[in-house]
Amino acid sequence: MRLRPGLTVLWRRKGESQVGVDPRCAVVLEDLTAGEQHVLDHLRHEPTEADLIRVGRTSGVAPERVRELVALLHRSGVLAPDPRPRPPGSAVTPDEAYWSRLLADGDGARLMAHRSAAAVAVAGLDQVGMRIAVHLAEAGVGTLLLKDESPVLPSDVGPYHPRDVGGVRRERAEAVLRSSFPQLRTTARTGARPDVLVAVSTGVADPVQLLPLVREDVVHLPVVVGEVDVAIGPLVVPGQGPCTRCLDLHRTDADPAWPALATQLRASPPPLAATHLGQLGSAVAANQVLAVIDGRELVVDRASIEIGVSPLPVIRPWSVHPVCGCCEVAADMPDQRGTAAFSSAVGPTTEGAPTVGPSIDPAPTAGPSTDPAPTAGPSTDPAPTAGPSTDPAPTFGPNTSGEPTVGAGADRDAGQRTAARRVRTPA
Repeated sequence: MRLRPGLTVLWRRKGESQVGVDPRCAVVLEDLTAGEQHVLDHLRHEPTEADLIRVGRTSGVAPERVRELVALLHRSGVLAPDPRPRPPGSAVTPDEAYWSRLLADGDGARLMAHRSAAAVAVAGLDQVGMRIAVHLAEAGVGTLLLKDESPVLPSDVGPYHPRDVGGVRRERAEAVLRSSFPQLRTTARTGARPDVLVAVSTGVADPVQLLPLVREDVVHLPVVVGEVDVAIGPLVVPGQGPCTRCLDLHRTDADPAWPALATQLRASPPPLAATHLGQLGSAVAANQVLAVIDGRELVVDRASIEIGVSPLPVIRPWSVHPVCGCCEVAADMPDQRGTAAFSSAVGPTTEGAPTVGPSIDPAPTAGPSTDPAPTAGPSTDPAPTAGPSTDPAPTFGPNTSGEPTVGAGADRDAGQRTAARRVRTPA
């Protein structure tokens, strides 16, 4: 019998114990005797039910009462499910432990198995693109299909080693990733297609690379390194929201000179991303990709996330442009999402490749209309609401079905907000 990874039993006061701290996965048990609190404390040692019954006997707690407490903890969603078979020598990864705390069924292993079966393509392997690939490999994505035949530059060192400078980015990226993640696959069978494609560019997004993805119904995420920020998204799900051409059309509406500017940007030397932009931007991009793979609801949808000087991103909403026709194109295609061939959809990324990033501050000539004004920072809603798109789809937060009395209210002990669910144990 185990608590979900990372949770522990905490003593609050006489007659009251708490499992976990964060209100999304914590629970407070009330009306306990001293012996019952001692039984709960023993959960730190991963006991069997028989172990708990023995502890209960020495503490004056009847076996029936111990079983009641165990059942209550099960219903409260703080106990881990029965472990899945695991390869010899393998351990619970940080991602598996994290999602085991948040998923309603506590089955983080199932989510990780889903990631292991997923394939993500990353086109453009400068320091930002390479960091995205590293994040995805660390998070358990099983196959990364990499594309960029340009050379590793001194500015790419960080995710690359200095000895990689001058080598082909794709080749050096595969070598670096395989050395750290031996189980990672960097090839796929002929005709295999990615679940999500990440297209990293500089200056402005390249329509030659991205427009075929809409026609071929491929979910893709543009990431553009601009002069002062990194713009992530919007995530393009063909037929369900704006595409990158919609963004260009909105910019052209705001500034008729935008097509001429964008053409020149594609041939201009690329801006180099500051280290913090590469790190923050790549982490945000990887999180968007993982949300798609896991089947989670996107916290930021149909909007770009702009990472700049401030640690708080700017969220810029976008809409489908009325003359783009991308939704009609996708509607005419058969349902084969994620099946467009990687090689045919994305060409090699060169150092002079275009990217996005019109100025978003007061200059009125770039970006879409901003009413409502873009907000700073992602949504801070406390509880996510979706799980991976496997059957049955898990949901976030402990399962509270069948729970006895659950109190609301947020407690503050020593100035810290705990706001855990309260469960009054039956007498």
